[in-house]
Amino acid sequence: MNKKSQTVDTYNKSAVALAKKFDDLGIRTDDIEEVFNFLKKDNAKVLEIGCGNGRDAEEITKWTNDYLGIDISVELIKLAQKKVPQGKFLVADVSNFEFPENIDIVFAFASLIHIDKGELKIILKKLHEVLNSKGVIRMSMKYSDEYKEITKEDEFGIRTYYHYSKKDIEELVTDFSLLKNDLKELRDQKWLEIILQKKQ
Repeated sequence: MNKKSQTVDTYNKSAVALAKKFDDLGIRTDDIEEVFNFLKKDNAKVLEIGCGNGRDAEEITKWTNDYLGIDISVELIKLAQKKVPQGKFLVADVSNFEFPENIDIVFAFASLIHIDKGELKIILKKLHEVLNSKGVIRMSMKYSDEYKEITKEDEFGIRTYYHYSKKDIEELVTDFSLLKNDLKELRDQKWLEIILQKKQ
C-alpha cells in the first residue's frame, strides 16, 4: 500500500473517531466569516476541499446556498451528508478532480497537507483557472522551517503529511495575490494560515 492509500485507509477506518476530534477542535467560524466579509458577494459559489465530516460546512452553508464539499474519504463524506443535509458532497480525489467553473471561494482547512509540493502547484494552477475574478482561496498548511514529508502513526492509523515554509508558499502562489501567510500555533503544531486572491 502506497503512502496516499495508507492515509486514505486511515481516514476511512477511523472516520467516526476522527470526526469527534474535528468537532472537538471547533468550527473555524472566524476564518470563514473573514473570507465572506472580505469578498462581499451574495450567495458566493464555494468549494471546500477536504470537507471531512462537515464540521466547517455547517457554518459555510449559513453564508451561501451554493456549496460543494469534496473529500477522498467515503466514510467521512457519509458523516458530512448526515451532519449537513443542506450541503452538496462528493467523494473525490483533489488530485484528479475536475473543478467546477466560476468558483468564488475555496476553503482547504488542513486538507492539502497531504499533497506534495509538485502536486500542490498543479492543483493551485487548476484552481486559478476556475476561480472568478477576485476569487479567494483560504488554506491552512502544516508549517516547518523547510519543506518536508513526514509519515506518522497515531491512535487513528498511519498518515503522510507535507510541511511547508512561508517561502515555499510564496514560490507556489505567484499567480495569486498573497494576502495572508501568517504563522499560528495550535496544540503543539505550527500552521500557516493563508489567503490567496486571484489577480485581475
